[in-house]
Amino acid sequence: MLNIQKDVLYGVLFYIVLFAPFAFCMERVLFAFINIYKRIAGFVGILVLLIGIIYNVHPAFDLAYSPIVIILAFFILGLSAAVTWIIFNYFENEMKRFQQHGKRRNEGEITLLKAFAASFLMGVNNLRRRRVRTFLTCTTLVILTFTIMSFTSVKSIRQHSRLLYSERTPYQGLLVKQMNWQSLPGRAFKIIENSLAADMIAAPRAWLESRDRSQTAGISLMRDKEIFEANGLIGLSPKESEITGLPERLTRGRWFSPRDRYSIIIPESMAQRLNLPDPGAQESFVTLWSIPFKVIGTFSGKNFDEFMDLDGEPLTPAVFPDEVFQKTTEAEVEAMESGDDIRAFQSRYQHIPFDQTAIIPYDTLVSLGGSLKSIALKYKTETPDHASTFQLADRFGLWLFSGEKKGVYIYSAGDSLNYSGLPNIFIPILISVFIVLNTMIGSVQERKKEIGIYTSIGMAPSHVSIIFIAEAVSYAVLSVVLGYILAQLVVKVFAGTALLNGLTVNYSSLGGVFAMAMVMLVVVLSSIYPSRVAAAIAIPDVEKSWEMAKAEGNTLSIDLPFLIKESEASSLCGFLYQFFDSHRAVSHGIFSVGRLEMVPLEPPADGEKRTGEGFGGDFQIDFTAWLAPFDLGVMQQVRFEVRVSPQFRNYMEIKLAIVRNSGEHNTWWRVNKRFVNLIRKQLLVWRAMPMGEKESFIHVAASRTGEKDGALV
Repeated sequence: MLNIQKDVLYGVLFYIVLFAPFAFCMERVLFAFINIYKRIAGFVGILVLLIGIIYNVHPAFDLAYSPIVIILAFFILGLSAAVTWIIFNYFENEMKRFQQHGKRRNEGEITLLKAFAASFLMGVNNLRRRRVRTFLTCTTLVILTFTIMSFTSVKSIRQHSRLLYSERTPYQGLLVKQMNWQSLPGRAFKIIENSLAADMIAAPRAWLESRDRSQTAGISLMRDKEIFEANGLIGLSPKESEITGLPERLTRGRWFSPRDRYSIIIPESMAQRLNLPDPGAQESFVTLWSIPFKVIGTFSGKNFDEFMDLDGEPLTPAVFPDEVFQKTTEAEVEAMESGDDIRAFQSRYQHIPFDQTAIIPYDTLVSLGGSLKSIALKYKTETPDHASTFQLADRFGLWLFSGEKKGVYIYSAGDSLNYSGLPNIFIPILISVFIVLNTMIGSVQERKKEIGIYTSIGMAPSHVSIIFIAEAVSYAVLSVVLGYILAQLVVKVFAGTALLNGLTVNYSSLGGVFAMAMVMLVVVLSSIYPSRVAAAIAIPDVEKSWEMAKAEGNTLSIDLPFLIKESEASSLCGFLYQFFDSHRAVSHGIFSVGRLEMVPLEPPADGEKRTGEGFGGDFQIDFTAWLAPFDLGVMQQVRFEVRVSPQFRNYMEIKLAIVRNSGEHNTWWRVNKRFVNLIRKQLLVWRAMPMGEKESFIHVAASRTGEKDGALV
């Protein structure tokens, strides 16, 4: 019951988190407010409405002790994330301002995250432009979600197993322990004893172990000047005589009584070594950790070694020769379902002989640092049926060795998941795949002109592809949340009526998450092909990336595909001069600049005088560049020219001439692609700048070419 409760509570957190993107998408579809305050109000209103509905229909809030805490925790996490995002953006903007103060204004290219966010928002906003299509597609997916939740189920089934372990039964009772002799919780014995006091007798067993389980625990027992080094110490209780009959094997003395606190039972070989008298005739004591223990009995180590518990092992502590290899893998745990595999695992460690072990009361050993290792149980009346033993296996969550008349059996209980109803929804899922695929492909084909506009404003094909994926994700989020709410409301209203006879909505978190994830996966996968088609349409040429022209000898001439107005020439050259100047004597990055100068070119041969703000003729920037990797020794002369276009009146063209000075020829041509591509990006950065910021670069060109007030002299 506790596991089910936790499962449902954890699942509802997933649903509430999914409500945040749902509220955002729903606000864009229904309202699309421009004012930021109205947008926030719409988002919060939809989110609160959803949480109010789920609060009243979902069973998790009935199982929780403080259901309002779940909602408050969600809002706290959401607000914390928003504040973190604001602080991060503020820090990023401040760092950009510092860079601009240092005349590094050329770092303004958009990041991948910002491009993705912009494309995603554009895709979500497109849903409102096609309301009928959005409504019909979402309705189809809502029905699919409702169908999956109604006709499929993910159930946790408790499976029990009973296997014969040994045909020989030392005693009739039960043994509770960990398979790898891991310690049981200290309170486990009291819980078991109190809960089963009316029906069973419980006897705990404890060991004193060293921190290194591959070493024995050295224990010094002293009497006068005699010292005996024992290797093990066991804690047993007075109830042991009522279950296993082990006390009957004592050679002299008696077993523990409830009044015994500092008493000890030792092997005969140890008593002879310490010159101890007969414990039944004369009192004697041994000192253990400076505490005197009364010797009340002795036993034969060989005789006690012959006694095996229900698991076929002695009661003495186990020593693992190599603890590193004793970790039980999942495969070994599954293999232990048969008795032979358990015996094979038991051969990996050895028990200390009883001749090297002393026995003291259980409570005393636990108070001195001992660990509970196993618990022996015996029914006060006749042994009940197997169902009672399985109930104990469910309660303890451990393996039980049961000593019965026909032998020793191992009882175990485990959970497994059962998926049912999946074949019933295969056809609806297939239909939904084709519906979404057809919708997205049709959307791509009818929006070719729109894709062309996206390309003309500088959007990359990958960004165009993200727009359509964002639409599909929006469909998925809207549909699964509405379908989930619909399923909960239908069952809440019509549960127990003839209308829903035999219909069970899966409330478990695993089932709900599985259903919602399946629908979202179907929608997203259905959008991959249409998004690739949109990306292919957005590519203006057959090549996805530009190809640099081949070099003619040691010269590389490139016509950059940019046209600028005559009035913008000095601004562009000032911007690029500052960019190249920032790479002087730089030993990192793509290139490093040595000599750098900007000069005006001769006026056109026809002598025509051109006028314009900030224009005084053609420009040329000459510099020496070393290309990375610098250890290859690639050096070149670069000439960046801005000349009047012979084809487009009042516009100027941009050309790049590169001459190799040193470095291997093929390497020089190959590394130049990165260099030229960087210059292309800087041209895009300059074009995206505001007009006021562009004008700020005119004085840079003026100071480097002898201009005054924006005109050449």
